[in-house]
Amino acid sequence: MSQWIWRYGEFECYHNMILHTRRQQYGYPEPVVWKLYAPEPVVCFKKEVTTEGGVFRIHALGNISVIVGAEPWNQKKYGGQREIKLEPGTTTVLIRVANTETFPCIYVDGVIESDDTWLCDDMSQDWKKVGTSEMFASSDQTPDHFPFSYLPVSWVKKEKVEGGVLFDFGKETFARTCFSGLGEGPVKVRFGESREEAMDAKWCVIRFEDKPEKGVLSYIPYAFRYLFVSDENVEVKAEYEYLPLEYKGSFHCSEEIINKVWDVAAYTFHLNSREFFLDGIKRDRWVWSADAYQSLFVNRYLFFDKEIEKRTLIALGGKQPFKVHINTIMDYSFFWIISLYEYYKTYGDKDFLEQIQDQMKAVMDFCLERRDEDGFMRGKPGDWVFIDWAPMDKTGALCGEQILFAKAMECYAAICAVIGRDDRGLGGEAEKLRKQIFEKFYDTEKKVFIDSYESGKRNVTRQSNILAYLFLGCDDTVKKDIYERVVLNDEVPQITTPYFKFYENQVHCKAGNTNLLEKSIREYYGSMLATGATTLYEEYDPTMTGVEHYAMYGNPFEKSLCHAWSASPIYLLGNFRLGVENTGIAYDTFDVRPNPGDLKGFQGKVPVPGGTVSVSVDQEEIRVYSEIPGGTLYVDGKTYTLEAKKECRVRRKSDV
Repeated sequence: MSQWIWRYGEFECYHNMILHTRRQQYGYPEPVVWKLYAPEPVVCFKKEVTTEGGVFRIHALGNISVIVGAEPWNQKKYGGQREIKLEPGTTTVLIRVANTETFPCIYVDGVIESDDTWLCDDMSQDWKKVGTSEMFASSDQTPDHFPFSYLPVSWVKKEKVEGGVLFDFGKETFARTCFSGLGEGPVKVRFGESREEAMDAKWCVIRFEDKPEKGVLSYIPYAFRYLFVSDENVEVKAEYEYLPLEYKGSFHCSEEIINKVWDVAAYTFHLNSREFFLDGIKRDRWVWSADAYQSLFVNRYLFFDKEIEKRTLIALGGKQPFKVHINTIMDYSFFWIISLYEYYKTYGDKDFLEQIQDQMKAVMDFCLERRDEDGFMRGKPGDWVFIDWAPMDKTGALCGEQILFAKAMECYAAICAVIGRDDRGLGGEAEKLRKQIFEKFYDTEKKVFIDSYESGKRNVTRQSNILAYLFLGCDDTVKKDIYERVVLNDEVPQITTPYFKFYENQVHCKAGNTNLLEKSIREYYGSMLATGATTLYEEYDPTMTGVEHYAMYGNPFEKSLCHAWSASPIYLLGNFRLGVENTGIAYDTFDVRPNPGDLKGFQGKVPVPGGTVSVSVDQEEIRVYSEIPGGTLYVDGKTYTLEAKKECRVRRKSDV
């Protein structure tokens, strides 16, 4: 079966470039703040074919030149001819494509077909396997247009307001819009996540003032719940643009607020799952590496869609020469390499690792070259040393950066072992760096990690210690100290972002203090929904009131009201309530450790390769049904082997 083919990574490169150059803010385009990579303008595709003779046809994005024959003395040149007859036998077909507007790609059908067995080269004699996608198996559906689905959405309330009309669509959406019935003069259109934003002429983030053509204005998709239009005669049509992902995971319990949070989290995450995992759908609409890292966790308990994970990782990895940290942020380069290995552990996709290995090496080489003599990574000009929005002591080498760097080297070495590539001793380098981290950053008096040993301040933050707990390979004693002396210590400054709360909640659950999970969901997300939120915010402070909830970064409506990282309850409930966790490669082994917390009961599904694992817990028994083998159920200190497609039922202790 024929598919469109392209130089591996160019599809993601192109759509990443388009995505990051169409952000709008305060009436003007807002270009991305990091390096973008463009597709190669000329690519040659080739394949050795054996046929009984016949005609093949070429569909291409760009100008083509075709050669049939492996050697110069027996080659036939067909120039831009799109339909070519082959003689019976074995020969080589080469199709050279030039495209400076989108990216070179071809679709071949007839006696030969284009598929993932072809090779391509960017005219540098570096032949590699092509890129393909199941989404593009028709000659009419070209890969320069991302294949979204569309669904009409209607406003639920129309209100005459000062200066125009306000439409309320009932909940946040992401839709293309068409305004008709307009007069001749310039018309103001404002897209608001809140009513107040849509009504604010100065501070509404996404806004336009345009002259209609024949009474009509149309806009590409933007995020909104409310639309303000300055013409009272306007009629509005909107179409929700989305990726038709299947909801494979589920969760339902005895408490409706928890169920509602799960449902809203799923909707929030779906809105942000598009060409790639976005941070939010209004303000940035960008792809950030550490945001995407958290999205991987959520995806694996909701959609289990490996294609969007691959697209996101390819896009973030960029191209060679690799000259600057991913998103300009040091830790984001480390998270990217860590993500590659965790992707493999989830899906067992060795082919992906083999195809992205050269770019992985380029990113790692860039990081290694920026080490100081002592082996630590310190910020260089142009680097953003981030970790989190927090008052950390970032003097010299920052503890959290070294922890993630060591983990990245460990993951790099593990990938090299999978694909049979020399890891250049980075497994040993990772272990060496871990020892240095303990020597320099572990405070033997405080019995926790400090941010910086170079400043002399011995500053302790949750961020550095949480990263140590999760990524450094600390023993149980050190983990216990971190948990009691930092995570449970109110004197250590609290985390203020849902971004890092994701990691703190992981630590609570891994430390056995899972009852905090429901408490956090009720108090944080539950009170957020009580304000009328229809998607989950980038950040939320329950002490705020009214329009205070919408302000961020110094502006009244900068906060994203639909942010991917706030969908973490999907992962947390799937992993720490349903209790399903991969312990092998592609779930060849997995654990099921149901934990009721303070819920009376729950049931749900977790997607796995080849099916789902269903878990049901009530006050009397636990029931697990797995569609795949390899699982082990843990209940009250006992283990039970899970057989594929056979329900396992275990009575709970009577005192529970």
